[in-house]
Amino acid sequence: MTNTNDSKGSGADAGARDGLLGTLRAALGAGLLVGLVFGLVDGVVAGVRAARPDGAVEWAGCLSAAVLTYAVLWVALLLACGLLFHPLIRARASVDRFRWLLATGFGGSLFLELYWWSRPYLFYGEHSMSPQRLAVAAGCLVVGMGLGVVLASAFAKLSGAAHARLRWIAILLCVGGAIFIRAEDAESASRGAITDRNEDLPNVLLVVVDALRADVIGCYGNTEVQTPRIDALAARGVKFDACYAQAPYTWTSFGSILTGKYPRRHGLVYQEAGRRMQQSNTTLPYHLKTAESKDGHHLHDHDYAGGTFLTGALSHGTGLMRGFDAYTEMMMGHDLVQIDNAWSVFKSELLYSIVKNKLQQRVDSDLVVTMARDWMRKHQDKRWVAMVHLYSTHTPYDPPKEFLDLYADPDYDGPLESFYAHHRIALEQGAEASEADIRQIEALYKGGVTEADHQIGQLLDELERLGVLEDTLVIVTSDHGESLGEPHGEGDKIRALWEHNHMVETNLRIPLVMANSYLLPHGVEVDALVETVDLLPTICDLLGLELPRLDDEAYDVVDGKSLVPLIQGTVDRVRDYSFAENPAFLSVHDERWRLVVERAALEAQDPAAAVFDEKAYTRLFDVKNDPGETRNLVREQPETARRLLDAMFEWNEDMPLPVSVMIVDDRTRDQIEQLEALGYTDGGITADNVPGAGDGPSGGDSAGDDAAEDGDADGSAPE
Repeated sequence: MTNTNDSKGSGADAGARDGLLGTLRAALGAGLLVGLVFGLVDGVVAGVRAARPDGAVEWAGCLSAAVLTYAVLWVALLLACGLLFHPLIRARASVDRFRWLLATGFGGSLFLELYWWSRPYLFYGEHSMSPQRLAVAAGCLVVGMGLGVVLASAFAKLSGAAHARLRWIAILLCVGGAIFIRAEDAESASRGAITDRNEDLPNVLLVVVDALRADVIGCYGNTEVQTPRIDALAARGVKFDACYAQAPYTWTSFGSILTGKYPRRHGLVYQEAGRRMQQSNTTLPYHLKTAESKDGHHLHDHDYAGGTFLTGALSHGTGLMRGFDAYTEMMMGHDLVQIDNAWSVFKSELLYSIVKNKLQQRVDSDLVVTMARDWMRKHQDKRWVAMVHLYSTHTPYDPPKEFLDLYADPDYDGPLESFYAHHRIALEQGAEASEADIRQIEALYKGGVTEADHQIGQLLDELERLGVLEDTLVIVTSDHGESLGEPHGEGDKIRALWEHNHMVETNLRIPLVMANSYLLPHGVEVDALVETVDLLPTICDLLGLELPRLDDEAYDVVDGKSLVPLIQGTVDRVRDYSFAENPAFLSVHDERWRLVVERAALEAQDPAAAVFDEKAYTRLFDVKNDPGETRNLVREQPETARRLLDAMFEWNEDMPLPVSVMIVDDRTRDQIEQLEALGYTDGGITADNVPGAGDGPSGGDSAGDDAAEDGDADGSAPE
């Protein structure tokens, strides 16, 4: 590190004699100092805010590793700056070069800190390339560089002895950090090793394409949208034509997929930062580490390595990801995180790591798939379970040009180059869209469908390259569907539906395709009614595992049924009804009819009377003959409506959480207000009589800001 006192009496001549070596020495000293300061500062922020190391040793190790990370980063950056700008600064004294490089490092660090942490307060939700956000970035840069100059001047005035001490402190912390990182990396190497317990079991790859409706896929009858990889997967496996989600929004639906339970049994019934499922829930990956096989053997924790690759609103902090050993979270800016590795968890919360991930997402639109493929390569000789969450069919609809061009009108010159949630909000609030605009929105969504199909193809190709495709049970499904402006209602009460969280066919009917040459037949189509809760028991049946067995008779029931008898053709159905719910409504349907009723009606003193009140928002649709759900037949088919309502009452009574447990979020409240504007009041649903939050089963400590948006999102609620 440069001694600031060297410049006295020597001036520019000394700087010139020092040459390039002096510039590089100044850059090295400045990089170590910036790394020391911001490694400790950002490390403390990350640890206190989210990472929370366990005990003094982990704290010391993580902070040392943070210093190492930032020191390596800033030494490299400032060495590059020194080389680039040496011709301009070589005539300056050593202390001036050191001060200039130090100001650059401090200013750059402060700029990133100011820009990142100001996002929730300055034009939150705007795209990072919007004029508003670019203006904020410019302001943060000016302020950051100004403060950097002030800090650099203060540090440059320290004595040579103080500089030496800081340099050695930084070096010692870097060495300690390197040792800590190496020790932590060795912990999880044995997970998934092939043993006599798991050698006859397959890998499991679950791909969930967020907001993918069934009717936009080729093998489900769509002749326009290109989905060759899903179609080929269905041809060599099993396709379920009538699969339905248990909730038309993400968190709650994923809870049912991963536990085999209805929403008010697994308990994750609404999205809110810090909200968790009840702790006793057994998720699919956790069960694959603890299950008892039907021949009496038990699987152990290391018998399956688990990795989950999350794109959108999902978070490991909800408890949904229990049993996965590693995760990525694109929305949060988290690279692959090893849960049992303290440094891996800590590093994911460092600003450097988050910004790096966000920049990678800009360069690689398939980053979540890239990381999943890398993880599968590292585990190719092991037994594993992985879940990949794809997001190209969820807002924002913004597919790469190669996919959009397949469907978009080349002559379209309207305003919608992409479709964000704020566009949907504008449409719901009365903004007009031309026919060309609506076709463009549909094209954007269809482009996302083909993009997801392409990403699924990348995963399948990787499995084939690794030679493990035949050893892997592949499942492709969705958490819910999507509405693309379809009219819903009758007469003067018709409204266009957008996105999801609606109790309609396009939101609830989803694809379900699974394939494995050893476990499943080829080219089988099942038209019986099935649900997402059926996934876990089906996987257990295929793998020869017993269902989860826990102690609570109310919460620990697996609601799903194995679909293996349907696949084998030994039965023609496993259920008579399918159930779904959101914060405002409950839905029940059989193979032909769907009944939708208000949650509030089930809390009335006479629920049946409330449901059939003339002003209640009760809907009965003949979905088989009226898939667009345009004609409400509740008055014309009272016996059918009553039969479905009785089934709903019976199901509702079996749920351990009351119907009032779901809280109304902003999106649902907006939908309710739209219904009020259409005249559904005075006995119908209102923004004030919808159930609020109840006391569900406790899931343990809060996971923090689990539902936080990333800075490049559109500012809407996660779902």
